[in-house]
Amino acid sequence: MKRSIVLSLLLLTFVIAGSAQVKPRPTPRKPAPAVPVAEAKSTVDDKGVVVGRTYTNTTYRFEIEFPMSWLIPDDDFEDVMRSKGFDLSLKAPTNLSPISQAKINKALRSVKILLTAYRSMPGTADNAIVRISAEDLASNPQIKDAVDYIDAVRTTYRSMKLPSDFQYSETDAEKLGAEQFAFIDTSSAEGKKRLYAIVRNRHAICFVLTYKSDEDLFAFRRILEEGNFDLTSK
Repeated sequence: MKRSIVLSLLLLTFVIAGSAQVKPRPTPRKPAPAVPVAEAKSTVDDKGVVVGRTYTNTTYRFEIEFPMSWLIPDDDFEDVMRSKGFDLSLKAPTNLSPISQAKINKALRSVKILLTAYRSMPGTADNAIVRISAEDLASNPQIKDAVDYIDAVRTTYRSMKLPSDFQYSETDAEKLGAEQFAFIDTSSAEGKKRLYAIVRNRHAICFVLTYKSDEDLFAFRRILEEGNFDLTSK
């Protein structure tokens, strides 16, 4: 089996574990105020559009709305936070060997992040983060649907030496609203994650929640349940 796609997803879900509570640099400053969300945000390629708290992606045919309390930052938000001493970039955990870090960082470059949203300002204790991503399945024709995709992720987990506290569930499925998702739960000392997946246009669309409170998982499920996953494709 070709593993480039599922390995990228594995690494994405693995490294996100350390991002729920963003750790500042050695001499952090007070975080900047939340970057206001533009009423309409133009985007390139197929990353979608945010209007208010609603994210729409007609390429992958879905639309979801976040609660008013959530922060959906502009494209330059990471640069703003970095200037204040907070690194929000997606990268390998620092507790891995340099070789492993290099491999993970290389694989992460193939992950297309469509949207990142925060329940609270980055740096807030017990924060929750949602990342939506897309991966091309063209080189993995054996993956026909979301269950196949999550099964491939579990196969990759089994083939790797993971941290002793890293646990993962069986492949499961859940219908939220009108859409059927496959999902997997993972946990470690740093927090919990749930990854929901669907397959659209020969891409795996992944909705990953990093969280500590079950209330955040409930809110995340409600976001997907109330979403529109039957948009007309361009």
